[in-house]
Amino acid sequence: MKKFLIVFAICFLSVCAYAQEHLSFKGIPITGSMTSFCQKLKAKGFVQIGSEGNVRLFKGDFTGRQATVGAVAADNGQDVFTVAVFFDETDSWNTLVNTYEHYKDLYIEKYGNPTQCVENNPSRTDSNTSLMYELFQGRVTYACIFEAPGGSIQISIEKGNINDGFVLIKYQDSQNVNAKRQSDLDEI
Repeated sequence: MKKFLIVFAICFLSVCAYAQEHLSFKGIPITGSMTSFCQKLKAKGFVQIGSEGNVRLFKGDFTGRQATVGAVAADNGQDVFTVAVFFDETDSWNTLVNTYEHYKDLYIEKYGNPTQCVENNPSRTDSNTSLMYELFQGRVTYACIFEAPGGSIQISIEKGNINDGFVLIKYQDSQNVNAKRQSDLDEI
């Protein structure tokens, strides 16, 4: 019985440690001060290109492709909360779907099947113009959510400017989401 309790305690502590882990982006935990997180992004080769409110924008390499990365702070403006990767806008449906599928396959390989996945384009033809029109009208839903240690990762196709779209990958740290929710609940 004593051996069982020791094994149970070790397993319980391992689960608790796993639950307390923060989600990482490029090996950087999504936690702590925005300043510290941004310094670590810069050390990975990202160049800051702007900021607005609680968002800092960077350009850099993500899996061999140039991308814009947004680090988002919580309401206090101090603590990093979410990281979003934006690929360049395009007016080609095939480019969007190929990019989306490429990353979906990578995340499946790393994290297993998505916990949620909706892929719907109601266009009745396969013409690029028709497919992009449906995206611009908001009738296209291409999104998958993966559960990862410390949070979730969402991949989606989003509408951009007129006749353009882009692929978005959003990392959300579960501890920060829960802390934000609790803060909101305390406020109401």
